[in-house]
Amino acid sequence: MHKNLSARTGVSLSIVLAASFASALAADGPKEPHADIWIRIVDGAIVTGSITEGTPGDPIAENERVFAADLGEDPKLPFAAAEPGFQSLPSDETAGAVFSFSVTGPLLAWTGSNVETSDLTMTIEFGPSSVTTDDGAVLGFNFAAQPSGLMHDHFFYYLNGSDGGEPAPGVYLLPMSFSGSNPLYAPSETFWVVFNNGLAEEDHDAAIAYAEKYLACGIDLTGDGSVDGADVGAVLGAWGTTEGAADLNRDGLVDAADLGELLGAWGFACP
Repeated sequence: MHKNLSARTGVSLSIVLAASFASALAADGPKEPHADIWIRIVDGAIVTGSITEGTPGDPIAENERVFAADLGEDPKLPFAAAEPGFQSLPSDETAGAVFSFSVTGPLLAWTGSNVETSDLTMTIEFGPSSVTTDDGAVLGFNFAAQPSGLMHDHFFYYLNGSDGGEPAPGVYLLPMSFSGSNPLYAPSETFWVVFNNGLAEEDHDAAIAYAEKYLACGIDLTGDGSVDGADVGAVLGAWGTTEGAADLNRDGLVDAADLGELLGAWGFACP
């Protein structure tokens, strides 16, 4: 679908998407605020966080590895998205820096309780550059910050159906990593963009929560690589508070429900 469109028209999908999303924005007004991916450098490595839309945006969280997106916000492009964007703020580390990305594995699909490898693919496009996911890691393409270090760009994502058909409704998770080629920065940990293709928001939220806990390993509260007694200690130490990390079910309070989630994941080893 994606390749045929480009081949027939000679116009990149990103140009088509940009025009269509701009038209939809003008017709329908501003969309709900969303979080972009914040690229920053810490001790010579790229770290992803979240940042508000805008140029520049306002940082939300310094460390974030799961980001939400909805396909089909423009009804003319039901399986496409231009969010989340990605930004860097003015700094010496990012001034004029050249970055690249990779897709670190196949597209995943949410099953309702877990994730599995999807039989669908996703195309990622930026200007004339384009890559499509496969059954393993795929190298992406370069993009650059301004001389000040400021950057605010958007990739365009297009979900491809099997055998040229329309992709099935579902929630799909795209694993990615940013790296720096000039200067040479260590790549970021894998992060995930969780795309909703026509399911209820409750399903989207459940997939996001799973990704945060088990793919980005938020269930490992101590960061030692496994769920064990040290993590129980972290929950007990935050008991009765609104401590963010230990509030595993995000109900605003660290209590028995969070301890139950931790015990249910006992022995889990971070990927």
